[in-house]
Amino acid sequence: MPPGAAVALGISGGTDSYALAWLASRYNRIVRPRCRFIGIHVALDASGRTEGLPAAVTGWCESLGVPVDTVEPRFDPGKTVPGGCFTCAHVRRRTLLEAANERGCDRVALGHHADDVVETWLMSLMYTGTPDVLPPVRSYFGGVITLVRPLYELRKAELVRMARLCGFPPPVQRCPEHSDTKRDLVRAALRQLGRDERDVRRHLFWAAVRSFERDRVVTDT
Repeated sequence: MPPGAAVALGISGGTDSYALAWLASRYNRIVRPRCRFIGIHVALDASGRTEGLPAAVTGWCESLGVPVDTVEPRFDPGKTVPGGCFTCAHVRRRTLLEAANERGCDRVALGHHADDVVETWLMSLMYTGTPDVLPPVRSYFGGVITLVRPLYELRKAELVRMARLCGFPPPVQRCPEHSDTKRDLVRAALRQLGRDERDVRRHLFWAAVRSFERDRVVTDT
């Protein structure tokens, strides 16, 4: 992040978003002028609107210098529930970007990590037939907002170790559909590889990145 930037952090209540808030606070210890960080929590899961984060979580974020705003999901006309993982992700992202823009932030940071990149790429290939990749950086609204993923190359296991060492709050209960999602099926299939899983994930990660870079070159030309 450039010094002095206004940055919205997506705070879902998971370990990855806690890592994002913790690292943002450490970043502000060394840069001048300091960035203005604000957390945004979109109150939505597969069942529809939800309550906000527990007070213990928002209080912990505030102690790091990251106040958290809870915002209502913004559905298309006539819609009241997400209607699947991909639709839910779309609603959450649009709500987050619009809320960040309203708060004067020109950057949005999300806690997606390397495992997310691999799993999302495989889900897209297997269930939609398209090689969609989570990009590390992407512009929205004609360049008004830039979305960044600072944890892009970190493994989930590394964030779990960080949580234990740095005393993160317990993760908030996941979506009620978490045990029956396509992502969990892909994750379970990768676990079946046993000791080979780590190397396979690394190879898949760089294959996904190369796929994204090739598509970007073709689009730019």
